Amino acid sequence: MTARGTLKTRLAIAAALLVTLFVGRLWGASGRWGLERALNAAAVRVDLLEAHAALLGAQVSLCNADFGETSQRLENARRFVGRAGARTGDAGLDGELLRLDLAGFGAGIDEARRLAARLSQGADRAAGVQGSVLPANISEKP
Repeated sequence: MTARGTLKTRLAIAAALLVTLFVGRLWGASGRWGLERALNAAAVRVDLLEAHAALLGAQVSLCNADFGETSQRLENARRFVGRAGARTGDAGLDGELLRLDLAGFGAGIDEARRLAARLSQGADRAAGVQGSVLPANISEKP
């Protein structure tokens, strides 16, 4: 009888150990899921900040009449907005309003690119008709 008693005791200890490991695994995983969502939300914010920085750089380039760099920076901003839009689902930010805002933001960047291209073409035509009136960059002297 003592052999059966020790076998039952050993099985009960093994079962309790397995249950404890399972509960510990679930408890650890629950915190990890929240952490992953927070990390993905931070990645979306970083992408949006990068897009904002690229737009500010494009504004400075436009003030310097550097249309090539303006276009490049606007394209970078568009890429960052697209990446942020793709990451919103992973971050648990599944709001339709957020998707519409990002789509509107991307459309605004596309419109800015079109306007910068038109401005560049107008400046090229003015320079071709009147000669080299404008310097390549405003900071340069004619």
